[in-house]
Amino acid sequence: MKRESIKDLRWYKKDEANEPIPVPVLGPDIFDPRDIPLIKQELAERRAGGAEEEAAADETPAKRPKRVVKPPKLPQWDITPTDEAQALAERINQALEAEAVTAEKDTLVVAPEHLLAVGAYLRDEPDLDYKYLSNVTGVDYLGRTPRFEVVYHLYSINRGGGPLVLKARPTDDENPTLPSVMPLWGSADLQEREVYDLYGIRFTDRPRMKRILMWEGFRGHPMRKDFEEPYYEEPVKPFTSRWPDGFHQRIEFKNPYNKNVWYPDDFDPETWSSPAEVLEEIELSQVENIAGMRTDRIKVNIGPQHPSTHGVFRMVVTLEGETIVDLEPILGYLHRNHEKIGERNGWLMNMPYTDRLDYITSMANNLGYALLVEKMAGIQVPERAEYLRVIMAELTRVVSHLWLVGFLLNDLGAFFTPALYAIEARERILDLFEEASGSRMMCNYLRFGGVAHDVSEDWLKRAAFFVRESLPQTIDELEALLSKNEILLARTKGVGVLPPEKLIYYGVTGPQLRAAGIPYDIRKVEPYSIYDRFDFEIPTLSNGDVYDRYLMRILEARQSLRILDQALKQIEPGEIMGGKSAYSIRVPAGEAYSRIESPKGELGFYAVSNGSGNPWRYRVRSPSFVNLNALPEMCKGNKVADSIIILGAIDIVLGEVDR
Repeated sequence: MKRESIKDLRWYKKDEANEPIPVPVLGPDIFDPRDIPLIKQELAERRAGGAEEEAAADETPAKRPKRVVKPPKLPQWDITPTDEAQALAERINQALEAEAVTAEKDTLVVAPEHLLAVGAYLRDEPDLDYKYLSNVTGVDYLGRTPRFEVVYHLYSINRGGGPLVLKARPTDDENPTLPSVMPLWGSADLQEREVYDLYGIRFTDRPRMKRILMWEGFRGHPMRKDFEEPYYEEPVKPFTSRWPDGFHQRIEFKNPYNKNVWYPDDFDPETWSSPAEVLEEIELSQVENIAGMRTDRIKVNIGPQHPSTHGVFRMVVTLEGETIVDLEPILGYLHRNHEKIGERNGWLMNMPYTDRLDYITSMANNLGYALLVEKMAGIQVPERAEYLRVIMAELTRVVSHLWLVGFLLNDLGAFFTPALYAIEARERILDLFEEASGSRMMCNYLRFGGVAHDVSEDWLKRAAFFVRESLPQTIDELEALLSKNEILLARTKGVGVLPPEKLIYYGVTGPQLRAAGIPYDIRKVEPYSIYDRFDFEIPTLSNGDVYDRYLMRILEARQSLRILDQALKQIEPGEIMGGKSAYSIRVPAGEAYSRIESPKGELGFYAVSNGSGNPWRYRVRSPSFVNLNALPEMCKGNKVADSIIILGAIDIVLGEVDR
């Protein structure tokens, strides 16, 4: 805005004639992008009319017929199997001596009764080695039989490369059920509960098969296509109520109080009280002898309102004295159904919503989503835009890692002093973000095919100074002050340890996995954007405790500076947007999964398109959410105070956990 205050902006001045502004200030959901020429024409006619409008004010204008709202069409695309998928399906069927698998394009569709057997084969065969289950999600193909589908994305840690996609389709649409794959991959734990909560697909033979984001007693499953939430208007945006009539009614008046609330038949507000949560009863036989003292178990709530839970997050901890013997994370307090909103929105409308997943890493969130749509639509990105994306993503990584270091010390009781070093460096980077995008945190900077705005040569020079002079000095100071600090060593060494095979079992990615000695970084094993052009290393450590997770952030921040130095030297002038210039986009029918190495681990986006301007399925695989699978086992055997720093070292953001 060129440093203008809001009162000086031309569209804020009500007493001056202004040029039409194609995107209303209230946001992209209140207009149909296809009608922008009509909007401009009508605004011009109104402003040119002047006195004629007043004279004709008493005449009733002819109403334009409303657009007919049609339900979204069912996705369909070519499912002719690839040679590789067909060969693998035949190999599995021969090994299991059953028709367990059929190939569809590059995907394996597994009969539900053979799901565990097929999964075990794929995991245990040495040349396949699919030990890492990254993503589990549901899709509702309303109008098709079978209606529901559960999608699994498998990877080999040792071989690298892209995913093997499995699909399982419950045969009963009324009561969909599948066997749980938790015996094979612990990363399915929270994700299966999410699929049950949002789609109503129940998984058998597993513990804690209950809701996770919604509350127990919630009516319905929100991600089903026939679920209509309060204030529901239409299946997808833009809504006909917004244009061409142009009357935006406040949502409070659209559904008056009590019209959008469902009560059970036996509900009596005079006698109702909130039910007490029933916790597991502990028998006297469970009394243990610890260090010569007889003690019994107790359950303690940490959160949801607690200064050390990094958001509205709750842990139910079972204790023997001060020692943790069990822990259950309770999620969903910040759930706002990001994915349901994403399926209502047009493709481009979702970009600013990705900013709100992890508020610290908005640039990386933008990148993950942009890569998904570009992959599905075949959009090419210009060279300069690719370099700008890498620069923004790696600056974001530095910000996130320094933020973690500062606030981990906060959790240890240092009370903000170390955090100020990180915050000072972060502010300098946010200054760059603000100048490039117009916002410090919710940047909304990337677009399909490029970036929204170019940067100046002066911006690049200042970024280079920060990367080569200022930020290395900040990291050196932090490491000098902390890495050999006696209190830090005493509190973090040997705490929260899990062996590498357990971390892979639970689907843990990012710095935590590399701190345990596994050199798995998506920028190397499945390169995206232009990361294959840069010379950088994947640092690893061996202990896998909280100290190594802290130190890993320091080492990775240094490697990010190494990438940034090369990118700032290599970037050349050029275009910043590829493809056709359009306010909206139609993505060809099909499905895709795209992932990046975000600062917290694997950030993945999965989408199904029916060829329209809105996603049929929009899924976010957030690292903060999946990494929490390992929290209970990390904490067992440690003290209550240790659970706070173990959680802090995982580095979660609840907006990304609950979505």
